[in-house]
Amino acid sequence: MHKIISIENKEEWNIALNGINHSFAFTQENCYAMSLTTGYDTFLYCYQKEDVKIICPLAERVFKGYKDIVTPYGFSGFAGNKDSREFKSHWSEFVKEKKYVCGYISLNPLFRNDSYYDKDDAFSNTNLYFIDLTQSLTDLFENLDSNRKKIIVNYKKQESKFIYDKKKLTDFFLNNYESFLKRINASKANYFSRETLEYICGLENVFMVGAGRSDLEAVYIFSSTGYAADCMFNVATPEGREFSPLLLWCGIRHFKKKKIPVICLGGGLKEDDNVALSKERFGGYKLPFFNLKQIYNKEIYIELCSDKEISTEEVFKKEGFFPAFRKS
Repeated sequence: MHKIISIENKEEWNIALNGINHSFAFTQENCYAMSLTTGYDTFLYCYQKEDVKIICPLAERVFKGYKDIVTPYGFSGFAGNKDSREFKSHWSEFVKEKKYVCGYISLNPLFRNDSYYDKDDAFSNTNLYFIDLTQSLTDLFENLDSNRKKIIVNYKKQESKFIYDKKKLTDFFLNNYESFLKRINASKANYFSRETLEYICGLENVFMVGAGRSDLEAVYIFSSTGYAADCMFNVATPEGREFSPLLLWCGIRHFKKKKIPVICLGGGLKEDDNVALSKERFGGYKLPFFNLKQIYNKEIYIELCSDKEISTEEVFKKEGFFPAFRKS
């Protein structure tokens, strides 16, 4: 019924994904890349009973001798081939057998299935933005807001100057990534090791495109499966920011040609912030981004939180940092 597939077992991991709609975050490649930064024991959880199959990438973390679980960076979580009302009880049995204290599980809105979890465990404070690539290119253009249209209307003139040389793009990306994050005040979660970033750039299912004037000034990095594409990274110098909409449009056109049905633009840090609004200008649709905050052993959870002098009210607050004992 329950199966754990190691990050080292790429072939079995890929077999487990068969028949389940999923994005790049579910893949062995993404999870391996993230483990190069975190060092966490990372695996694919797989549940199968009769004709029901549910999967979820997970990473184990240790805190004072106790383990909690988290989905690796990206939009993954539980995904399956059909509804299952009994899965929740089986999942509860599994986490108790493994003696996990708690779990923080991000759910990809495209593949989320409400039958897999208790709604009381779910929390959302932002949306993710998606573009339906089954629309015609004309419709996609018409969906843009007026400012984006003014930029994209010149796409054909700029396209011939785009750079697709992966080595050149990777070098620019690696050399500018950290300074870009500092400039935009990105959270710690976005700081990946050089090994992680190099590995991602070298993957076949990762598409890279860049632009600049006399030299590279901006790069966009996308990933994909047959079910969805994702905007993973966008790095630009202050002077190169104006190229970002054109490079995103290039990605949209690229995956439309490959007949990928949808692309995820990501979201903001919170609902309707400037980052979110910039993505909304591309005329897509938004879906709530839910995270599951599950506590499996309340006694140990409270004990770990008490060591950090966290109030009882703060311990179980859905809006707060989770798990509370990991708050620095």
